[in-house]
Amino acid sequence: MIVLHPNTEQYNDLDGYKNGNALLKFVKDGSDRWIVGLNVLTDPNFLAIHDQLEQLERIEYTPIPEEE
Repeated sequence: MIVLHPNTEQYNDLDGYKNGNALLKFVKDGSDRWIVGLNVLTDPNFLAIHDQLEQLERIEYTPIPEEE
């Protein structure tokens, strides 16, 4: 699965962006990288930052290992 991954500057600029009740929060994947799903690109709540979201690197999601 492909997800969006910001660099440090992009993370600082975008994490916590709020529009009404919509909140953009990055989460860590199994490789300890900040990510967000591709769905933010088509979410009308994030239209104001769409160009910035398009600049994020597209990477393969790494699942979080299950604890035994």
